Amino acid sequence: MEPASRPDGTPVVVVTGAGSGLGRATAERFARGGWYCLLVGRTPSKLEATAALLDGGPGCSIAALDVADPGAMDEAVRRLVCERGRVDALVANAGINPVRASALETSDEAWRETLRVNLDGVHRSCKAVLPHMIERRHGAIVAVASIAGRTGMAARGAYGPSKAAVVQYVRNLAVDHGHQGIRANSVSPGFVVTDLNRAWLESLPEDALERLVGRHLLGLGAPENVADAVHFLCSDESSWITGVDLPVDGGYLAH
Repeated sequence: MEPASRPDGTPVVVVTGAGSGLGRATAERFARGGWYCLLVGRTPSKLEATAALLDGGPGCSIAALDVADPGAMDEAVRRLVCERGRVDALVANAGINPVRASALETSDEAWRETLRVNLDGVHRSCKAVLPHMIERRHGAIVAVASIAGRTGMAARGAYGPSKAAVVQYVRNLAVDHGHQGIRANSVSPGFVVTDLNRAWLESLPEDALERLVGRHLLGLGAPENVADAVHFLCSDESSWITGVDLPVDGGYLAH
């Protein structure tokens, strides 16, 4: 699959939450596809570990910051554009799930922090890249939502609403900026095995784990499954797709 390139140089993607899991797999996928990557996350050591995996690609840089900090994201993207001359795509992947609890059991602090990172972070990341994309009348945005934002799910009192809001936010972006050459889509992953949730999955009782796996017609996913879908939505092969939320869930929602 060819990157969404233009004749003035190597395509450039910003990947937030790039220090692990889906973000790391996504950065690796873009690097294999010939993209320069700006890796964004909170922890420098994790970003450096991701960067080490991208050897052989067109290159990458690191921005250790809080995605919900407007000044930090704006400055990181401004530096990127100064250095590379462009930003072609944003993968707004950074997200948290600090507490698995019902709405009643979710503290105000956990509610605010979940929305701050999962929704405000997407908003700030989009606002940082949009002016540069609009100037070139070219750009693709993909936000990582979740099946928890598409269907009722136990113990997701803050996480589910935050991801549902991301889906609607992206639809609005598509409507507002399609005429300026900007495409905006989201993906809603099912349960994907990552370093961050492997311990939780292993802690589930055997019958509960079997039920969870059984809800996925194709079994549990891997980060690479989501990364491939994100890469497609940023490529020229999806040039007539915008305003879509794509479930990447192994058939969970269909089941």
